[in-house]
Amino acid sequence: MKKTYNCVIIDDDRSAIAILTDHIEEFPNLHVLKTFTKPLHALSELNHDQNIDLIFLDIDMPGISGIQLAENLQTQSPNIIFTTAHDRYALKAFDVRARDFLLKPIELETFAKVVNRVLKECFVKQIKKFNYDDLAFFRPGPRGIIDAIGISAVTHIRAAGNYVDVFTAEERHTIYMTISELSEILCGGDQFFRVHKSYLINGSYVTRIVGNIVYLGKHPIPMSSPYKDRFQQFIKENIWKSKRN
Repeated sequence: MKKTYNCVIIDDDRSAIAILTDHIEEFPNLHVLKTFTKPLHALSELNHDQNIDLIFLDIDMPGISGIQLAENLQTQSPNIIFTTAHDRYALKAFDVRARDFLLKPIELETFAKVVNRVLKECFVKQIKKFNYDDLAFFRPGPRGIIDAIGISAVTHIRAAGNYVDVFTAEERHTIYMTISELSEILCGGDQFFRVHKSYLINGSYVTRIVGNIVYLGKHPIPMSSPYKDRFQQFIKENIWKSKRN
């Protein structure tokens, strides 16, 4: 992965450009190369610029829409992240092979998650060995979008009412399911354990247990009865201990 990625922002709203600029400046490996408030001006300039890595492109703009602009820019820079206040554009955005989609108002946490994912997909060379049994699919929110996640990459899951927050080492996904529903799906073997009414953990990431706290690296997860019983039995059966008196 190279050190700095040149970004272009195209949005007819200057305040939206300012927000994205602030977000980009939080990342040492991102640089705002150019900004445009007029999409036709952007099209004219960017057709001759080969030094662009990411384009943050609003969809609903006067003169020419972001969708139309993306169709004309694909050969110059295919790494487009759409920004819009309307999720009805999501399907159209992916029809022109956008890398991702950000809904306004764009929070820094969401921005970071999307940009890091796009950078990895586009600029990190990886040899992937697919294990389809390890894949799970879920709807992240906007209709028509389905994301995939590697089950073995999930470190823990936290209940949030009728939703759950699913954590990996780098990301957090929110899914419209209850923790009881996910417990039924995941806790049949010796990988996932429900240790609290609000938490499932992946045993592969456990680094330490102190009393009723189980640590997944730096993340402390509380354990409580009766949920912790199955996990504690698993630990008891697999602990290393001397047979000497």
